[in-house]
Amino acid sequence: MEFQHKSVLLQECIDALNIRPDGIYLDGTLGGAGHSSQIARRLTEGGRLIGVDRDRTALAAAKERLAPYADRVTLVHSNFAEIDAILDSLGIPAVDGMLFDLGVSSPQLDDASRGFSYMADAPLDMRMDQNSGQPSAWHWVNRESFARLKECIAMLGEEPQAGRIARVIVESRQKASIDTTAELAALVEKAYPAAWRAKARRHPATRTFQALRMAV
Repeated sequence: MEFQHKSVLLQECIDALNIRPDGIYLDGTLGGAGHSSQIARRLTEGGRLIGVDRDRTALAAAKERLAPYADRVTLVHSNFAEIDAILDSLGIPAVDGMLFDLGVSSPQLDDASRGFSYMADAPLDMRMDQNSGQPSAWHWVNRESFARLKECIAMLGEEPQAGRIARVIVESRQKASIDTTAELAALVEKAYPAAWRAKARRHPATRTFQALRMAV
C-alpha cells in the first residue's frame, strides 16, 4: 500500500528546530518523510539530514519523497536508540537538531498485514521491522507468563481488566496457539464482564493492543 501520513504539528516542529541552511539535522522516526521533506528543502548543499527508521516500507516511501534533496540526505535503516553508533559511523560528532515523532503511524495501522490493529484479521506481528528477528506480538501472547502479560496490559495499556484478559489468553493458548489479531480481539472481548462490554465506548481490545504494540 502507498505510505501516506499527515505530519503532526508540522509547522510547530519546523519553527522549533530553527533550521540553519548549513546545519546537520536528524529525524529519528523518519516515516513517510513529511517532517523531513520540510527540513531538507530548507538546507543548502552544505547542510545535511539523517533520516532513521526501522520500517523498510517507510524508508522506501521516504527515499522517493526526498529524491529532490538526495545530495543532502542520508537514510539509515535502524532504531533511533542507536543514534550514537549511527552518527559515529557517519563521522558526525554533533548535530544542530533532532526530531522524534513517536508511536505507530496511520499507514502501519491501516496495513492489515502488519498486525498492528484489531480492525482487520491478520497474523499477530506488530513489529516495526518484520525482518528484525525480534519477538513479535505472537511471542508475547503465546509464550510470556501470566504475570508478564498481566503487567504488560495493566502498565502499558492502563487496562483495568488486565488480570482477566491475561488469564483468558493463557487458558486459550493451552488448547491452541493464538495466531491472528481477530482471535486475540475476540478473546479480550470474551474476558470483559458483560456490564463493561455494554457500556464500553471503544472495542474492549483497544488497550490490550496498545500495550502489545508498545511491548513489541
